Amino acid sequence: MDYEGVVDLSDFMVQRYLTKIQIANERLYWLGKSATKEAAFTAGFTGLLPSISAASGVYKVGLSKPATSMEASAIDATGLVTVADTSTLSDGDVVTITNLTGTSKDTTNGTPGISPQGQSYFIQIASATSFKLVRNYNEINTRKAATFTGTSTDPTVSYINASNVLSVLSSVYSQLDPADRSQDDFNLQIPLHVGYAYAQAQANKAVNVLNAFTDSKQMDYLGMPLQLMNHWQANTILGARASNLFLGVDLLGDESELSTVYMKPYTNDNVVRMKARMKAAVNFKFANEIFYLSA
Repeated sequence: MDYEGVVDLSDFMVQRYLTKIQIANERLYWLGKSATKEAAFTAGFTGLLPSISAASGVYKVGLSKPATSMEASAIDATGLVTVADTSTLSDGDVVTITNLTGTSKDTTNGTPGISPQGQSYFIQIASATSFKLVRNYNEINTRKAATFTGTSTDPTVSYINASNVLSVLSSVYSQLDPADRSQDDFNLQIPLHVGYAYAQAQANKAVNVLNAFTDSKQMDYLGMPLQLMNHWQANTILGARASNLFLGVDLLGDESELSTVYMKPYTNDNVVRMKARMKAAVNFKFANEIFYLSA
């Protein structure tokens, strides 16, 4: 009988946390250091989406229209949001909070917490005029329930869901420059929750189709590919050519390293520390060829 030796602890830890490191890299490259929850980073890193959002020349569109946003009157200390009407929202939708006034803090990861300003949350409908912020979208992997302190007034709630995703995509499609849209490597990049909403909307619109709610749905719009993005920014749509977005890494540099150290011999703690070092940069070339929709 063949004997398989015990897996080396460092190899086990690398395999165990490889997915976590990959998620951290993806968040880092797209969203920047501030949005990366999986690890702590020493150097600053802006991320591609914040760079695009801040750049001049990018065609930018907001969600501050009646079909994609609503004014709330208050957020209480439990994360309950009061609005005029929740009929266009559903359990599991993702909303983004902006224009916040008050003392609210998201304490999901401990005190003193962070402002909900600019944060996105999964929701549950509480009543015809209120919904609960149940989980920060950045905690999609930890599944931590959102907790809050303080209260706020007059926030704006923006969202893309099954009730409006078709009109949002129609508006986006009509605003894209034909010279860009016709390129083979042009696509729209969307977060997972927008893709799920689009699939649901397709099923809802199907008439006399037996398999409307059983068959998988095609992720393109009028022949234009929709690229589903993991660990991405909520309620955001990016239109760009793949050849206009760049990631550079230094695979041969001394900074590229992944190491694991079992701390028991040194500190008597049953703790394994992991450290990864790398050189990387993200950028785009032609700002005026990029479409950016976000709250």
